[in-house]
Amino acid sequence: MSKRYIRKDALQEIRKLSAFDYLKNYQPEMLIKNGRTDYYHREHDSLHFSNGKWYWWSQGKGGTSALDYLVTVEGFDFKDACNYLLDLMKISAPVITYNYPTQAKPFELPAKDTNNDLIIRYLCNKRKIDKDIVDYFISVNQIYQDKQFKNAVFVGYNGEKPAYAFKRSIFKNYKLDHAGSNKSFSFSFTNPNSSILHVFEAAIDMLSYMTILKLDHQDFKQYNYLSLAGTSNKIASKTEADIPIALKSFLKRNNNIKAIIFHLDNDEVGIGATSKIIKVLSKKYRCIDDHPKESKDVNEELVSIRI
Repeated sequence: MSKRYIRKDALQEIRKLSAFDYLKNYQPEMLIKNGRTDYYHREHDSLHFSNGKWYWWSQGKGGTSALDYLVTVEGFDFKDACNYLLDLMKISAPVITYNYPTQAKPFELPAKDTNNDLIIRYLCNKRKIDKDIVDYFISVNQIYQDKQFKNAVFVGYNGEKPAYAFKRSIFKNYKLDHAGSNKSFSFSFTNPNSSILHVFEAAIDMLSYMTILKLDHQDFKQYNYLSLAGTSNKIASKTEADIPIALKSFLKRNNNIKAIIFHLDNDEVGIGATSKIIKVLSKKYRCIDDHPKESKDVNEELVSIRI
């Protein structure tokens, strides 16, 4: 490819094209939808696109523009990538879905109800979770009852600010991340004095395991805990080794972690996801698969103990 001189105004125009819009317009078959705003690359499972940005988790590299994507992922020479994009955009002007700059809407939690009576009854009576544990997470504003639908809401924080919320219906099988949630800050508990992290499929499993520890006369606050908020099916279906954003981000924020114990579901999906995650992390951490052996998940195990 000829290396034409790239004018400054042309370079500015090229840099406005996001990697997501480049693929959406010119290689749409490479984008696989992975949630409300997240996509991953067909040929690189750990290469994700979200909110105009891209990040290649297995390589630890990321960016925004199509130009950076072509150089980093596709291996283009810088000038070749510029000329390639200029030619594409002349032949077929791209439809832009992500504009620079964007003003992100502040994350807002669902409105709180006047009390938490229904979700306490659900978590303690039906799910058999210890009331002291439920009360603790209510007291630190990580669990509450939403006003409109009476869902149980499980909150994750970025420092002092709420950044994530998982909504679980107490009446039917409805569960979903709240709009605008950042999975990097999934529902969790941090103990900076512990080097052990326990990982779960869902918040209710996490609370159930804490209850099992308490039944065994152990302090439930002695470890670190993290809910992956239902990512196992996506991990298990991938061919390229990857780890979920919630776990990767938690480990980045907590460099005291030395050992990770996985308690994902006792099924093909949960066991498969655990195996794939351990394959990536075992080089740096001591990893243990401790999924339930007789029950489907940790909560079912707890219910069977407390019948």
